[in-house]
Parts: sequence; C-alpha cells; structure tokens
Amino acid sequence: MEKMETDGDKETLKGLRQMVQELEHDLFRPKAKYQDAFFFPSKPNVARLCKYIGMAKKSIDLCIFSFTNDDLAGEIIKAHQRGCKVRIITDDESMKGKGADAQRCSDAGIPTRTDDAPDYHMHNKFMVVDSTFLVTGSFNWTFQAGSHNQENIVVVDGEFYCSKYNAEFNNLWAQFSKNELEHAENKAASLI
Repeated sequence: MEKMETDGDKETLKGLRQMVQELEHDLFRPKAKYQDAFFFPSKPNVARLCKYIGMAKKSIDLCIFSFTNDDLAGEIIKAHQRGCKVRIITDDESMKGKGADAQRCSDAGIPTRTDDAPDYHMHNKFMVVDSTFLVTGSFNWTFQAGSHNQENIVVVDGEFYCSKYNAEFNNLWAQFSKNELEHAENKAASLI
C-alpha cells in the first residue's frame, strides 16, 4: 500500500472513516422518526395531540384512565370513521363521571372495554398508533388536564417500546373481555 503523500490524502481518509462510523451508527441505531415531549396546561398542546391521533392510518390502541376531552374523543371517532381499527380501554369508575367520552366512542362503533374492580383503577395513560409510535405520560384526556393541570406527554417510536405497549394493551384487552361497553343501538334493540 502506498503512503499518503499529502495532507489532503490524510483528510480524505479521515472523512471516509467518519462517514463509515456515521453509517454504522445509523444502521444499528436509526434516528427516531417520532420524538416529542410537551407539557400542560396548554390548549395548543391538546391540538398537538389531536394531530398525532390524526396521523393514524391503520390502528389506534388507547388505554386511558380518564377520558372527558371532547376534542380528543372527536379525533378518535374520526380515525375510526376513516377506517382505522380503534380499541379503547378505560377505568370503570372514571367512565361514569360527568362528560366521560368512553360511551360516546362505543356508541360510534369503537370497541371499548373497562376494568372490573371498583376498588382499584386501570390507571394507564398511553396510545399506540399503527404499532409505529407511542404516546404516553401523566396526561389524562380531560378538559381539566389540558387547561389547568401540570401534565406531560412523550411521543417515541421504536420497535422495543411499541412491542412492549402493544403486548400490555393486548393483555389488558383479554383480561377485560367480559367488560365490553354496549353500543347505543345494541341497547335500544335489546329494549325493544
């Protein structure tokens, strides 16, 4: 092998080595496509969460303790109406509260289940979109949380996180299989 004759040759080799290192890094640790964090109270951040719901193309699995924000419920229903497979798990006690949107979503045809322990809570707060990215944090999907509470949301992608949260959602979905909410039309038909 010939010796490098100029400083330019050395710089070229140094640049090539750096490029190879960057390529190796990108191959083994790809950059996140979805990476975000935001805080509440903030009405603009409620709209930001609506945009993440709107990105869904195939599926949304939503596991949420308290769900009373009509804007967020409307976006979930829109996702369902455009053909996304949407499933919701919520707490049995919190869904009975004033303005709870779980029944509204169920009435729109979205499969919705609750836990069955009045003394304990299904207290998760996460959403997996298209098995591609995860939205999680302390934020309950309530008007109060969006406008007054100190809350947070993190959005991340990656197979590790999505597979863990998909597995937990499916575990809870099976665990609460006897607690599916009836759709409004089913209730009406059973009354007739």
